[in-house]
Amino acid sequence: MFAIEVKPAAAQQVKQLMAGQKPGIGVRVYAQPGGGSCGSGCGCGAGPAAASFGMAFAKPRPDDEIVNVDGLQVIVDPSSVPLVNGAVIDYVEDIHESGFKITNPTLPVPDEAGMAGGCTSCGSNSANGGGCGCG
Repeated sequence: MFAIEVKPAAAQQVKQLMAGQKPGIGVRVYAQPGGGSCGSGCGCGAGPAAASFGMAFAKPRPDDEIVNVDGLQVIVDPSSVPLVNGAVIDYVEDIHESGFKITNPTLPVPDEAGMAGGCTSCGSNSANGGGCGCG
């Protein structure tokens, strides 16, 4: 079992987006170690990151971990569980950034050797944790 926090603004936004989805669909949260690269031209800045996060609507697979948070079915694949455990999902809308933002304060900050950079936020504020929607 894993723990994940969904802030009220994120829960509200996901519920609005899910209104048009088929039954049995949940929110898949996934992660890859290190910053890596966005690869989508989304304009994400480089910065230190222990993981790159993402979200998508999906049906659960038999080996997925599932937790219900604020009425949302959050789905995480087995390889992402160690990186997602302890994560916080928020929805931010301000002058600097807009969109879902996933951070995990329980992950260590990589040292200089691990600072490959990559998709750490979907806005221009790349120093404040992981984000989604960049790839």
